[in-house]
Amino acid sequence: MSSEPVVDVRDPAVLDDPMRGYDRVLAESPVSWARLPGGTEGWLVTGSAEVRAVLSDPAVRNDPAGLPGQGAQTQEETFLALGTPPEHLPYLRASLLSLDGAEHTRLRRSISHAFGASRVETLRPRVQRIVDDLLDGLGSGTVDLLEEYAYPLAMAVVCELVGVPERDWVDWYRWGKVLVGGDPAAITPTLGEMFAYCHALVDQRRAEPREDLLSEVVAQDDLNDVDIVALVVFLVLAGHETMAHMLSNATLALMRDPAQRELLRTEPGLWPAAVRELVRTDGPVQLARLRYAATDLEVGGVRIKAGDAVQAVLGAANRDPAQFGCPHHADVRRQAEHGGREGSVGFGWGPHFCLGVALAKVEAEVALRSLFDRFPAVHPAGEPEWVPLPRARHRVALEVRLR
Repeated sequence: MSSEPVVDVRDPAVLDDPMRGYDRVLAESPVSWARLPGGTEGWLVTGSAEVRAVLSDPAVRNDPAGLPGQGAQTQEETFLALGTPPEHLPYLRASLLSLDGAEHTRLRRSISHAFGASRVETLRPRVQRIVDDLLDGLGSGTVDLLEEYAYPLAMAVVCELVGVPERDWVDWYRWGKVLVGGDPAAITPTLGEMFAYCHALVDQRRAEPREDLLSEVVAQDDLNDVDIVALVVFLVLAGHETMAHMLSNATLALMRDPAQRELLRTEPGLWPAAVRELVRTDGPVQLARLRYAATDLEVGGVRIKAGDAVQAVLGAANRDPAQFGCPHHADVRRQAEHGGREGSVGFGWGPHFCLGVALAKVEAEVALRSLFDRFPAVHPAGEPEWVPLPRARHRVALEVRLR
């Protein structure tokens, strides 16, 4: 493709306000040639229908190995170019985020039973107890809701589920911060620490099984230690980092919208629908993982060649006026009236649809409802500061006054 990119995803105008930043791109075309976060060029897919088509098409792959053009550079070559030691590659290769097809399905099935809606619902009382304890400890003045509430809650829930001892949660918090920061010099030693820790934990569970997900996974004959370590890393990091910012974003949105907050106070049965709507309008993940076309295909009337990079923009698709009326406004009745089937891709779409979506909904519903019930006058203490990340909507902190 030789034409000049329509948009640079790294443009400060987009990073500072990504939800509005993609409006112009979407208005021109739901599929545009762009400069992507890594600096390479590829297709930016912003339309709701087009994003869903891309994410559900098996011809659009996570692993570019064997593809022509830019896709000829495999994930391993990309990691090596960033200074990743060769001994780390098997774990990165085995991540659910890196796999396609049958291998992705095999690993996903090994843990999917733990995230079914009925099983997750049994965790609700425990999530409520964690939430209540955290709220009891917030005090009465100005607090950082992200660091003192969202992160501790998300960390406790996923670590208890997986089987990570409480004494080690602080290490996972530190590792998550380093990986999100994106500094290759810091990421390499951090990955080494994580993988070594997980191997030791796997050995412990093999010797002394407990009632946790890790013990169940270790007992499965078709998984090797690399598979298991990759699963633990994926679950804990995705389960606390993304969840914490989902809570932070949703809390800020409700603090800024008294009408919606009052509606939830008078009709608490709307909370499950409100969570789905807030993920649509204020979800923490802007961009899906970069994918590659395995064959020539057509999306939104645009011809994409085999090997071309394809970047789906979840944030833009979730605010597509062709799919949603008043797309930038969070209306907690919207999802209730449509049964949650309106096409939001806040949790992804297709084979890589968020594995922990049921758990995330329970956590968010309990955490948000309990917070606003306990502190109905909670409000921002100043303007929250964004972290300029192309893929995500994260904050440095969320300072609030509880009363």
